[in-house]
Amino acid sequence: MTFCMAVSEKSVVVSSIDVDKCFVYSLDSGNVKNLTESLGEAYKNIPINNRDLQKACAAFSADGKLFAYNPNKGKLLSIWNTTDWTLVENKTLAKHATNIVFTPKTNVIIVGDKKGDVYAFEELPVRILGHSSMILDISISDNEKYIVTCDNDEKVRVSHYPNGKNIVHYMMGHEAYVSGICLLNNFILSGSGDSTLRLWDFDNGDLLDKLTLQTAIQSVIEIEDLAAIQLYNSKEINFIKTEKKENKWCIKNLKTIQFENNVLDLAAYGNQLWILTGNSVHKYTIDASNEIILKIEDAEMSHTFETLSNLVKSFVCLENTNLMIFLYNKMIDKQKRIEQNMNNGTPPVLHHTKRLKTA
Repeated sequence: MTFCMAVSEKSVVVSSIDVDKCFVYSLDSGNVKNLTESLGEAYKNIPINNRDLQKACAAFSADGKLFAYNPNKGKLLSIWNTTDWTLVENKTLAKHATNIVFTPKTNVIIVGDKKGDVYAFEELPVRILGHSSMILDISISDNEKYIVTCDNDEKVRVSHYPNGKNIVHYMMGHEAYVSGICLLNNFILSGSGDSTLRLWDFDNGDLLDKLTLQTAIQSVIEIEDLAAIQLYNSKEINFIKTEKKENKWCIKNLKTIQFENNVLDLAAYGNQLWILTGNSVHKYTIDASNEIILKIEDAEMSHTFETLSNLVKSFVCLENTNLMIFLYNKMIDKQKRIEQNMNNGTPPVLHHTKRLKTA
């Protein structure tokens, strides 16, 4: 994604890699600040990067006191104090970031990158684990004992944290890149370019259930006891939950919401789900029964939605730099080659895949 959204109790952030903007909207005051403009003159003088494949990443700490995102120029991790939105520090990354999360208790920043490495950023960056291909999503268990990662090579992995080299198990079965994961009701839920959601047993890595949707999955977000599923190049959001049937846990497709424009990103805080679309921002909440998704129609929020929507309209998408578009197109090309070989009655040909530039 070249766009992303992050939400805390007091702020909503919408960010774009392509135009190098990161807007913070205060839910209290209604004020807007572009963080990228506060990175200094030296940063402003660097040309915008419109060549490398990138993915916009942003996250708040659990207590909402810190915020981190990746600007467009250079391999940077920009960290902010949200009390007054002052810059804490810009840290240098080894490779472009593909995911940023905070540990839920200790506020350590965890960054996955295009090389497949995951770093913990405290005083100094520490490499805690590595995959053979780029990291696409990261989740940390609430007790901070485990880190779950997924990658471009169809794998989901559970490792100990912070000793990530100590692998608990791999979960194999997806047939394309694993674009999103979340820890849902003590299970692991993964979504992939192969259009499937898979539910895994956290303790032993066994596959419990599989649900096929209509297209590739872009992201998976936990919200209360549900998960919101963003589809690739789609105007829809699917909501799913876990349920037990005949002594087996499975995935239930609960509800689908459709928008006028493509969904660009999702962000959750508490029981609130914020949705970034092509020209607007929407907010939903989950009711106490975790069954009904209610759109917020509060008149006081009209200014918030209008302001955020106007900010989003200033964003542009350069497909040649969008990492997720590249991965999707690469998957489709591979499927076409396999289908062509099968129609010709010839065995599949092993192609030497050109590696992604990992700058």
